[in-house]
Amino acid sequence: MSNKRDRSLSRLCTSEEGTEIALKASGTPVHPAGRAPARPAVVMLSMWMNDAKRRLQDRVDVLLSKTYSDLRWVWLVGDSTDGTAELLADIVGKRFSDQIGSRVEILKFKTGLPGGSMAERLRRMSVTMSVGLDRVWPGDDYVVIHESDLESPPDLIERFVAHADAGKCPIAGWITLKVNPVDSVFYDIWGYRCNGKLFTGDPPYCDNYSSKHPFKVDSVGSVWMVHASDICEGVRMSTKACVEVCEKLRAKGRTIWVDSTIPIVQPRDLWEPAVVIP
Repeated sequence: MSNKRDRSLSRLCTSEEGTEIALKASGTPVHPAGRAPARPAVVMLSMWMNDAKRRLQDRVDVLLSKTYSDLRWVWLVGDSTDGTAELLADIVGKRFSDQIGSRVEILKFKTGLPGGSMAERLRRMSVTMSVGLDRVWPGDDYVVIHESDLESPPDLIERFVAHADAGKCPIAGWITLKVNPVDSVFYDIWGYRCNGKLFTGDPPYCDNYSSKHPFKVDSVGSVWMVHASDICEGVRMSTKACVEVCEKLRAKGRTIWVDSTIPIVQPRDLWEPAVVIP
């Protein structure tokens, strides 16, 4: 086994007894090279579960191909039983340089939350993502939540940070699902909400929609960026995933934005239809 692979595997932190021990097992994080980043420091959080046979290598390539330099990744593998975490570590160790691999942290743990209903899945997802939010460092500037099965452009972070520099953060992209070779629909009709209403899959999508300029919404999901300071101050989710975080951010005075020109794609072969609940 090469040294490169050894170092990548050492980033895999495991707990079979819950999230608290998983965090302790990871140690105390230190910013790379102990320096202040030249640009805003960004951490990207992604969740995985039983994904061993779901195009892991392609998905890793999408997440690690970002062109933004001051970026690290935290991957949350909760309740997985098929070796997903070990495969992820192996892919990173074999395919990527130490410069990238050393910035990937993989947390494997059990939530202890059974059940397959939508409400139960949301609770499990919320607990899982909150483990990742606990890995946000005081030196981080922004947190990107990026579902692991979605495809986004290499310059995603630059585009998000540019919006933040203009005072538009939290900021989210535009998620579509191709239903046939020609037509696509808007994908995240549960997480995205505007004026108290869910988005629709087809135009006009919501009351504030714009195809050219960022527009205000109540909540977002899937792929979006928030201020790390809000997370460090304790913003978390427990039952409603990103919708709950957006509610808390708005209560703090934040305005939620969407840029429909930032393309995010849900690959059809990785799509799992879900029951929409309010």
